[in-house]
Amino acid sequence: STSGHGTSAELSSQNPERRRAKSPTETNARGEKTQATMGNVCKAARPMEKAAIAILFDFDGTIGNTETPAMEVAFWELAPYLVGAEAKKLEQDKLPWMQDNAGKAFEFMLEDCEKERAAKGLKSIAETRKAKAEPADLVKVVDAARKRFKLPPLHESKYENLLDQQKGETNVALKVLATPCDGIEKLFKELNKIGVPFCICTTSGKPRVPICVESMGFVKYFPPEKIHSGESDFTPSRFKPAPDVYLKGAKTEGYAPQDCVAVEDSVSGVGSASNAGCGFIIGYVGATHIPGEKKESHAKDLLSGRKSKNLKGANIVIRNLSDALPLMKFFLAEREGGRAIDPGTIPKIALGSLKGPYYVAEKPEVKDEY
Repeated sequence: STSGHGTSAELSSQNPERRRAKSPTETNARGEKTQATMGNVCKAARPMEKAAIAILFDFDGTIGNTETPAMEVAFWELAPYLVGAEAKKLEQDKLPWMQDNAGKAFEFMLEDCEKERAAKGLKSIAETRKAKAEPADLVKVVDAARKRFKLPPLHESKYENLLDQQKGETNVALKVLATPCDGIEKLFKELNKIGVPFCICTTSGKPRVPICVESMGFVKYFPPEKIHSGESDFTPSRFKPAPDVYLKGAKTEGYAPQDCVAVEDSVSGVGSASNAGCGFIIGYVGATHIPGEKKESHAKDLLSGRKSKNLKGANIVIRNLSDALPLMKFFLAEREGGRAIDPGTIPKIALGSLKGPYYVAEKPEVKDEY
């Protein structure tokens, strides 16, 4: 992998905002052929034109700094049942566990925990919960953590099972703790200015994501029909890296997947976008749940393609969301010109206007047509 810093150089003659020349014969919004002068086309037809691309955003760790509190709640839900857990080491074990499980649905975390318990001959989580047989020293530490999230003591929980408990209690915690990722609202405003539509494609369930969207003041960007959930919109649920939620988001926006940009922070999410055939994938490692010393290794993981059927990862990984817009504009210009970008690659010219650190899988290709 290689990484670098962008420069302030513009793309000059290859400006990402370049547009194809229009023929005097235009197709209007109803698909009817109309005769128009070039001036009339620019003044009248352009506002009715559909943008050539759409943007499909993951939610946790991409739009919202929700991954850290959500993963921390998940850890404390499972902590009383983790094989080999020690009360005095729970706090120090928490961060590595969160990093190992980032982007994974809680259902899969629960499944892994149950398998480990069964392998050691321990009772199931359900049996242990029913008997309130969790180790007392673990419960003491867990209850102290639960208090920080404004959650009741473990044995006062009224949920029938641990999965329901995790979902309900995550909603409680995130209503208070969810914050936007740096620069994300500015990006939404810029996309609105250039008429590029966008929506949310997440593994996380409802009402959790809509609750966070509301608490961050983003309902104006994401009304209910703009929020797609792998967990809640499919029966049975279709979690990333399955492609379903990205396919649904693209279809609902009225776009083919190859005309969509996916923005992702997890390996499973990159796999989902790749498996759906998204035309351009931007990895993002700038959220708070990825510590500074882990950003490069996490970026390499997003580039690896290890959960993609074609073994191709993100086209590029960025640390600053301010760099997403020039990349999106570049892809917009490519699709307007009828060009595609090969999976897992990025043309060198696309890097010229990036300001922050970025990571690419290989030396950017230089093509004659650029």
